[in-house]
Amino acid sequence: MKILIKIEEYLPETQQIIVKFCSSQSEKSIDQIQPLAIDLDKLDLFDTELFLESLTVHGQEVIERYKQLQYGEVVGNGPLDITELLGKTIEREKFPRKKQLIPMRRVKL
Repeated sequence: MKILIKIEEYLPETQQIIVKFCSSQSEKSIDQIQPLAIDLDKLDLFDTELFLESLTVHGQEVIERYKQLQYGEVVGNGPLDITELLGKTIEREKFPRKKQLIPMRRVKL
């Protein structure tokens, strides 16, 4: 996956950069993306190539988390445990008005 990176600001007193990450195939412009503050101690500062590589890895993680929030997660069926559903964005298809799930017990023939 190719990503776009835009460094908005450098804060030398706090050793942070303000940066925007966006997928190269995103519908939104990178200028419409919310900026993030990243500590420089989390990045490799040896040279430009290693800096950009570590920033790219961080950006890919941010974009993946955003995609999960945007599209939702797949939740498998099983016994209900609401604590497993806390904090997840879940995408479900709405049933038509006359069609509903009917709770059933297992029928042995």
